[in-house]
Amino acid sequence: MKKLLPLLVLIAALLAVQSGATAQKKAAKGKTATTAAKDDRKNVDPAVGTTADGKTVYEGSKGGHYYLSDKGDKVYVKDFVGAKIVGKTKDGQNIFEGPKGGKFYYNAKGDKIYVKGK
Repeated sequence: MKKLLPLLVLIAALLAVQSGATAQKKAAKGKTATTAAKDDRKNVDPAVGTTADGKTVYEGSKGGHYYLSDKGDKVYVKDFVGAKIVGKTKDGQNIFEGPKGGKFYYNAKGDKIYVKGK
């Protein structure tokens, strides 16, 4: 019995350490990458409007417009509240004015097509 007591104490200590490590892992999983991703995006790209459901739309360094999903991923958009629409194409596409004055619309593939003189 005296030989078993130190062994039982050792086993109990190992289990306590292991359960503590498991609790720390669970706590770390509770912190989402979404919050970190949103914090990382803060003040990097300028906010230029909002989506219909109120999510902030940013303009990327290459001119694309996006909002951050709940997971922190960029979701690109064509139309949003606050976009400066200056006209329409013959097809009925909105013509937007960019921050430097360039005028463009989005084609079916989602690419920007710049227009002259509108």
